[in-house]
Amino acid sequence: MGANVWPCAFWPAPVEPAVRVTGRGPTNILLLQTERDPATPLSGALGMRAALGGRARMVTVDGGNHGAYDPSTPSCAVTAADRFLATGVLPARDLSCRPEPAGP
Repeated sequence: MGANVWPCAFWPAPVEPAVRVTGRGPTNILLLQTERDPATPLSGALGMRAALGGRARMVTVDGGNHGAYDPSTPSCAVTAADRFLATGVLPARDLSCRPEPAGP
């Protein structure tokens, strides 16, 4: 995963036009998002989720870090992502959860 995308801010203007995201296309998209991500706000993820329509599922974690997929802090996002990557199966519906409590 990229840890810092700030260099992108200094690249020249895009060579190609922006891609319009719609409800048409692949039907196997999994979005992972935290509620209070300081770099990628929940509002943007909700907009993307709406644009993708029925071809995607979104898993939202009640957290404030940047990165919903954090195996050191298990949650429904980690479980859903691991399952999706291993089997290609999306959750039946959008999910929302809190991170699991730390073990003993």
